[in-house]
Amino acid sequence: MGTGAGIEEKWPVLARHERAAGWLRIWADLGRAPRTIDAYARGLAEYLQVCERDGIDPVAATRAQVGVFARELDHPRHQRPGQAAMDPRLGGVAPDT
Repeated sequence: MGTGAGIEEKWPVLARHERAAGWLRIWADLGRAPRTIDAYARGLAEYLQVCERDGIDPVAATRAQVGVFARELDHPRHQRPGQAAMDPRLGGVAPDT
């Protein structure tokens, strides 16, 4: 894929979605830092896994389907230590408290 060492090995779901892999290649070609590409790959892989789980075409997902995914990200079991939580009431990211 050329976007960083082991991206597809780390997140095999990316190998099943050529458009996603192409999107990551664009960012890598634009010179984004490897850690940035890794973060993009992680988030994209999480989205693609939910789409596969729920039988949703990730490109044709409706706003409501993406909203379900975003609400799952806000669930405490999904949060990583130090990660900001999505707060839809604020229209973006709310700092951890």
